[in-house]
Amino acid sequence: MARFTGYLTSAILIFVTATMMILPGLATLAPSPSNFKFLEECKSRLHAECGKEIFVTIIKEWSISDSCCIELVSMGQSCHIALMNKALSGPLAKLNKSDTLTKSAEIWSQCVKSSKYLSHATSPSSEE
Repeated sequence: MARFTGYLTSAILIFVTATMMILPGLATLAPSPSNFKFLEECKSRLHAECGKEIFVTIIKEWSISDSCCIELVSMGQSCHIALMNKALSGPLAKLNKSDTLTKSAEIWSQCVKSSKYLSHATSPSSEE
C-alpha cells in the first residue's frame, strides 16, 4: 500500500509541476497599454507602402527597395520585431512563425548592410 501511495504522490507532483510550467505559455494576455502605444509609435515611423513592401518581401521573397530599407532601419530593430510578432499573431498567423521570423531577420540584416552602404555613398565626405 505504501508503494502505491508513493507512486500516486509522485504522479500528482509531476502533473502539478507540468501544469505550472505549461499554463503560463498558453495564456493569452491582452496587450498592455504601453505595448499598444509602442506598436502605434512603430507603425507611425513606417509609411504604409513600405510596411506592405516589407511584409510582401518577407512572405514572397521579393526584393525590398532602398528607400524602404532605410525606413525599416531608421524605425529600429525593436519596432521591426514587435510589428512582425503582432502581424504573426493576427492576419499572418497561418504562416510558419519560425520561417517567417528567420526571413524577417535576414531582411533586417540586408537592410542594415545596404543602408550603411547607401548612407556612406551619399555622405558629404564620400563626395570629396
